[in-house]
Amino acid sequence: MATSTAWRTPASYRRFVWFCSTFLLWYAALAAGEWLASVYIDTLPHTTSDEFFYVYTWIAIVNILSLAAGWVVSAKVRSWPLQYVYTLYFFTTYFIFYRNLFARLENPEQVVLLQASASVGIALVYPLRMARWVYCILAFVYRWGDDYPYEAYVRHLGRAFFLRNKAENATVLGFVCWVTILHYGPNRLHYPYFRFEQYGDVSYEYSLTVRASIYAWMSEFVASRIVRFIFRRVYKLNISADAVHDFCRYPHVVAAMVLVTIHVLQNILFAMIRLDFG
Repeated sequence: MATSTAWRTPASYRRFVWFCSTFLLWYAALAAGEWLASVYIDTLPHTTSDEFFYVYTWIAIVNILSLAAGWVVSAKVRSWPLQYVYTLYFFTTYFIFYRNLFARLENPEQVVLLQASASVGIALVYPLRMARWVYCILAFVYRWGDDYPYEAYVRHLGRAFFLRNKAENATVLGFVCWVTILHYGPNRLHYPYFRFEQYGDVSYEYSLTVRASIYAWMSEFVASRIVRFIFRRVYKLNISADAVHDFCRYPHVVAAMVLVTIHVLQNILFAMIRLDFG
Protein backbone atom coordinates (compact mmCIF):
# COMPACT_ATOMS: atom_id res chain seq x y z
CA MET A 1 0.00 0.00 0.00
CA ALA A 2 1.40 3.36 -1.03
CA THR A 3 2.23 5.80 1.74
CA SER A 4 2.73 9.54 1.68
CA THR A 5 6.47 8.99 1.38
CA ALA A 6 6.22 6.37 -1.36
CA TRP A 7 6.16 8.95 -4.12
CA ARG A 8 8.91 11.52 -4.10
CA THR A 9 10.11 13.80 -6.86
CA PRO A 10 13.61 12.73 -7.93
CA ALA A 11 16.33 15.15 -6.96
CA SER A 12 17.63 15.18 -10.52
CA TYR A 13 14.23 16.32 -11.79
CA ARG A 14 14.07 19.12 -9.20
CA ARG A 15 17.51 20.30 -10.29
CA PHE A 16 16.35 20.22 -13.91
CA VAL A 17 13.30 22.37 -13.09
CA TRP A 18 15.49 24.88 -11.27
CA PHE A 19 17.85 24.89 -14.23
CA CYS A 20 14.96 25.68 -16.59
CA SER A 21 13.94 28.57 -14.34
CA THR A 22 17.30 30.22 -15.01
CA PHE A 23 16.27 30.65 -18.64
CA LEU A 24 13.72 33.21 -17.46
CA LEU A 25 16.53 35.20 -15.85
CA TRP A 26 18.62 34.76 -18.98
CA TYR A 27 15.95 36.26 -21.23
CA ALA A 28 14.94 38.85 -18.63
CA ALA A 29 18.46 40.30 -18.83
CA LEU A 30 18.28 40.47 -22.63
CA ALA A 31 14.78 42.00 -22.60
CA ALA A 32 15.76 44.56 -19.98
CA GLY A 33 18.75 45.59 -22.06
CA GLU A 34 16.61 45.98 -25.18
CA TRP A 35 14.11 48.09 -23.26
CA LEU A 36 16.74 50.36 -21.73
CA ALA A 37 18.46 50.78 -25.09
CA SER A 38 15.15 51.71 -26.74
CA VAL A 39 14.42 54.26 -24.02
CA TYR A 40 17.93 55.64 -24.44
CA ILE A 41 17.46 56.10 -28.20
CA ASP A 42 13.94 57.54 -27.90
CA THR A 43 15.07 60.24 -25.45
CA LEU A 44 18.10 61.57 -27.32
CA PRO A 45 19.98 63.88 -26.95
CA HIS A 46 21.46 63.17 -23.52
CA THR A 47 23.59 64.97 -21.01
CA THR A 48 26.53 63.27 -19.31
CA SER A 49 24.40 62.65 -16.21
CA ASP A 50 21.84 60.86 -18.39
CA GLU A 51 24.61 58.64 -19.73
CA PHE A 52 25.67 57.75 -16.20
CA PHE A 53 22.07 56.97 -15.23
CA TYR A 54 21.61 54.67 -18.23
CA VAL A 55 24.85 52.76 -17.65
CA TYR A 56 24.53 52.31 -13.91
CA THR A 57 20.86 51.35 -14.10
CA TRP A 58 21.90 48.66 -16.56
CA ILE A 59 24.74 47.56 -14.26
CA ALA A 60 22.31 47.24 -11.34
CA ILE A 61 19.81 45.19 -13.35
CA VAL A 62 22.44 42.80 -14.71
CA ASN A 63 24.03 42.28 -11.29
CA ILE A 64 20.68 41.55 -9.63
CA LEU A 65 19.75 38.99 -12.30
CA SER A 66 23.26 37.51 -12.23
CA LEU A 67 23.13 37.08 -8.45
CA ALA A 68 19.72 35.43 -8.71
CA ALA A 69 20.90 33.04 -11.42
CA GLY A 70 24.10 32.34 -9.50
CA TRP A 71 22.13 31.42 -6.39
CA VAL A 72 19.86 29.08 -8.33
CA VAL A 73 22.76 27.34 -10.07
CA SER A 74 24.96 27.03 -6.97
CA ALA A 75 22.31 26.27 -4.34
CA LYS A 76 19.66 24.38 -6.30
CA VAL A 77 21.30 22.94 -9.42
CA ARG A 78 24.69 22.57 -7.71
CA SER A 79 26.80 22.64 -10.86
CA TRP A 80 30.07 24.56 -10.76
CA PRO A 81 30.70 24.43 -14.56
CA LEU A 82 27.20 25.73 -15.20
CA GLN A 83 27.75 28.58 -12.77
CA TYR A 84 30.99 29.42 -14.59
CA VAL A 85 29.17 29.65 -17.93
CA TYR A 86 26.27 31.66 -16.53
CA THR A 87 28.64 34.20 -15.00
CA LEU A 88 30.26 34.66 -18.40
CA TYR A 89 26.85 35.03 -20.05
CA PHE A 90 25.69 37.82 -17.77
CA PHE A 91 28.97 39.70 -18.11
CA THR A 92 28.84 39.51 -21.91
CA THR A 93 25.15 40.47 -21.94
CA TYR A 94 25.98 43.56 -19.90
CA PHE A 95 28.66 44.53 -22.40
CA ILE A 96 26.27 44.13 -25.37
CA PHE A 97 24.40 47.27 -24.53
CA TYR A 98 27.37 49.06 -23.03
CA ARG A 99 29.28 48.64 -26.30
CA ASN A 100 26.27 49.66 -28.38
CA LEU A 101 26.22 52.92 -26.46
CA PHE A 102 29.30 53.91 -28.48
CA ALA A 103 27.31 53.66 -31.70
CA ARG A 104 25.32 56.73 -30.58
CA LEU A 105 27.99 59.10 -29.34
CA GLU A 106 26.99 62.61 -28.36
CA ASN A 107 30.53 63.88 -27.89
CA PRO A 108 33.95 62.45 -26.95
CA GLU A 109 33.84 64.09 -23.51
CA GLN A 110 30.96 61.85 -22.46
CA VAL A 111 32.89 58.76 -23.50
CA VAL A 112 35.98 59.79 -21.56
CA LEU A 113 34.08 60.58 -18.36
CA LEU A 114 31.90 57.49 -18.53
CA GLN A 115 34.71 55.06 -19.25
CA ALA A 116 37.15 56.65 -16.79
CA SER A 117 34.64 56.41 -13.96
CA ALA A 118 33.86 52.78 -14.83
CA SER A 119 37.53 51.77 -14.95
CA VAL A 120 38.43 53.56 -11.72
CA GLY A 121 35.43 51.94 -10.06
CA ILE A 122 36.55 48.47 -11.14
CA ALA A 123 40.12 49.08 -9.93
CA LEU A 124 38.76 50.08 -6.52
CA VAL A 125 35.77 47.81 -6.00
CA TYR A 126 37.17 44.38 -6.80
CA PRO A 127 40.22 44.58 -4.50
CA LEU A 128 37.99 46.04 -1.78
CA ARG A 129 35.47 43.22 -2.13
CA MET A 130 38.27 40.71 -1.64
CA ALA A 131 39.22 42.12 1.79
CA ARG A 132 38.64 39.77 4.72
CA TRP A 133 36.54 42.30 6.62
CA VAL A 134 34.17 42.58 3.63
CA TYR A 135 33.88 38.79 3.62
CA CYS A 136 33.08 38.82 7.35
CA ILE A 137 30.28 41.31 6.82
CA LEU A 138 28.82 39.31 3.93
CA ALA A 139 29.18 36.06 5.87
CA PHE A 140 27.20 37.58 8.73
CA VAL A 141 24.48 38.96 6.44
CA TYR A 142 24.10 35.81 4.32
CA ARG A 143 24.78 33.35 7.15
CA TRP A 144 27.72 31.72 5.43
CA GLY A 145 29.29 28.96 7.48
CA ASP A 146 32.19 26.56 7.18
CA ASP A 147 30.82 25.42 3.82
CA TYR A 148 31.86 28.76 2.29
CA PRO A 149 35.16 29.86 3.86
CA TYR A 150 37.14 32.95 3.00
CA GLU A 151 39.45 31.03 0.65
CA ALA A 152 36.48 29.84 -1.42
CA TYR A 153 35.07 33.37 -1.47
CA VAL A 154 38.37 34.74 -2.80
CA ARG A 155 38.60 32.10 -5.53
CA HIS A 156 35.01 32.73 -6.55
CA LEU A 157 35.58 36.48 -6.83
CA GLY A 158 38.80 35.90 -8.77
CA ARG A 159 36.98 33.66 -11.25
CA ALA A 160 34.29 36.30 -11.69
CA PHE A 161 36.90 38.94 -12.49
CA PHE A 162 38.65 36.60 -14.94
CA LEU A 163 35.35 36.05 -16.77
CA ARG A 164 34.70 39.78 -16.79
CA ASN A 165 38.03 40.29 -18.56
CA LYS A 166 37.13 37.68 -21.16
CA ALA A 167 33.78 39.37 -21.75
CA GLU A 168 35.44 42.78 -22.13
CA ASN A 169 37.90 41.55 -24.75
CA ALA A 170 35.40 39.51 -26.75
CA THR A 171 32.64 42.12 -26.88
CA VAL A 172 34.82 45.06 -27.88
CA LEU A 173 36.28 42.97 -30.71
CA GLY A 174 32.81 41.87 -31.77
CA PHE A 175 31.41 45.40 -31.64
CA VAL A 176 34.20 46.89 -33.77
CA CYS A 177 33.89 44.05 -36.29
CA TRP A 178 30.10 44.40 -36.59
CA VAL A 179 30.26 48.19 -36.96
CA THR A 180 32.93 47.83 -39.65
CA ILE A 181 30.89 45.21 -41.52
CA LEU A 182 27.74 47.34 -41.39
CA HIS A 183 29.70 50.41 -42.51
CA TYR A 184 31.65 48.87 -45.39
CA GLY A 185 29.76 45.65 -46.13
CA PRO A 186 27.48 44.85 -49.07
CA ASN A 187 24.32 45.45 -47.00
CA ARG A 188 25.28 48.99 -45.97
CA LEU A 189 22.43 50.46 -48.05
CA HIS A 190 19.93 48.66 -45.81
CA TYR A 191 21.37 50.29 -42.67
CA PRO A 192 21.78 53.99 -43.55
CA TYR A 193 22.65 55.00 -39.99
CA PHE A 194 25.86 52.99 -40.12
CA ARG A 195 27.07 55.05 -43.03
CA PHE A 196 27.67 57.60 -40.23
CA GLU A 197 26.55 60.56 -42.30
CA GLN A 198 25.60 63.99 -40.95
CA TYR A 199 22.52 64.00 -38.69
CA GLY A 200 21.48 67.55 -37.88
CA ASP A 201 24.23 69.40 -36.05
CA VAL A 202 26.01 66.27 -34.86
CA SER A 203 28.29 64.14 -37.02
CA TYR A 204 28.53 60.50 -36.00
CA GLU A 205 31.78 59.40 -37.56
CA TYR A 206 32.88 55.83 -38.04
CA SER A 207 36.45 56.68 -37.02
CA LEU A 208 35.22 58.37 -33.82
CA THR A 209 33.14 55.32 -32.92
CA VAL A 210 36.07 52.96 -33.43
CA ARG A 211 38.49 55.22 -31.56
CA ALA A 212 36.09 55.50 -28.63
CA SER A 213 35.71 51.73 -28.53
CA ILE A 214 39.48 51.21 -28.56
CA TYR A 215 39.90 53.82 -25.83
CA ALA A 216 37.29 52.00 -23.73
CA TRP A 217 39.08 48.70 -24.23
CA MET A 218 42.48 50.18 -23.34
CA SER A 219 41.01 51.73 -20.21
CA GLU A 220 39.48 48.39 -19.20
CA PHE A 221 42.74 46.60 -19.95
CA VAL A 222 44.76 48.94 -17.73
CA ALA A 223 42.20 48.62 -14.92
CA SER A 224 42.32 44.82 -15.19
CA ARG A 225 46.14 44.82 -15.00
CA ILE A 226 45.98 46.95 -11.85
CA VAL A 227 43.43 44.66 -10.21
CA ARG A 228 45.38 41.53 -11.14
CA PHE A 229 48.55 43.08 -9.69
CA ILE A 230 46.75 43.81 -6.41
CA PHE A 231 45.35 40.28 -6.35
CA ARG A 232 48.84 38.81 -6.71
CA ARG A 233 50.69 41.09 -4.31
CA VAL A 234 48.09 41.54 -1.56
CA TYR A 235 45.92 38.43 -1.74
CA LYS A 236 48.44 35.99 -3.26
CA LEU A 237 45.94 35.06 -5.97
CA ASN A 238 46.83 34.43 -9.60
CA ILE A 239 43.49 34.29 -11.38
CA SER A 240 45.00 33.18 -14.70
CA ALA A 241 46.68 30.18 -13.07
CA ASP A 242 43.44 29.32 -11.27
CA ALA A 243 41.55 29.52 -14.57
CA VAL A 244 44.02 27.15 -16.27
CA HIS A 245 43.58 24.72 -13.38
CA ASP A 246 39.79 24.97 -13.72
CA PHE A 247 39.94 24.36 -17.48
CA CYS A 248 42.17 21.32 -16.98
CA ARG A 249 39.70 19.94 -14.46
CA TYR A 250 36.61 20.73 -16.56
CA PRO A 251 37.78 20.89 -20.21
CA HIS A 252 34.23 20.83 -21.56
CA VAL A 253 33.66 24.27 -20.00
CA VAL A 254 35.96 25.82 -22.62
CA ALA A 255 33.73 24.73 -25.50
CA ALA A 256 30.64 25.96 -23.65
CA MET A 257 32.30 29.34 -23.06
CA VAL A 258 33.15 29.67 -26.75
CA LEU A 259 29.55 28.89 -27.78
CA VAL A 260 28.09 31.33 -25.24
CA THR A 261 30.47 34.06 -26.41
CA ILE A 262 29.53 33.51 -30.07
CA HIS A 263 25.86 33.62 -29.14
CA VAL A 264 26.26 36.93 -27.31
CA LEU A 265 28.35 38.45 -30.11
CA GLN A 266 25.44 37.69 -32.42
CA ASN A 267 23.17 39.52 -29.99
CA ILE A 268 25.40 42.60 -30.29
CA LEU A 269 24.63 42.71 -34.02
CA PHE A 270 20.91 42.06 -33.59
CA ALA A 271 20.65 44.70 -30.87
CA MET A 272 22.35 47.29 -33.09
CA ILE A 273 20.31 46.72 -36.23
CA ARG A 274 16.98 46.49 -34.38
CA LEU A 275 17.33 49.86 -32.65
CA ASP A 276 15.89 52.86 -34.44
CA PHE A 277 19.00 55.00 -34.76
CA GLY A 278 17.60 57.31 -37.35
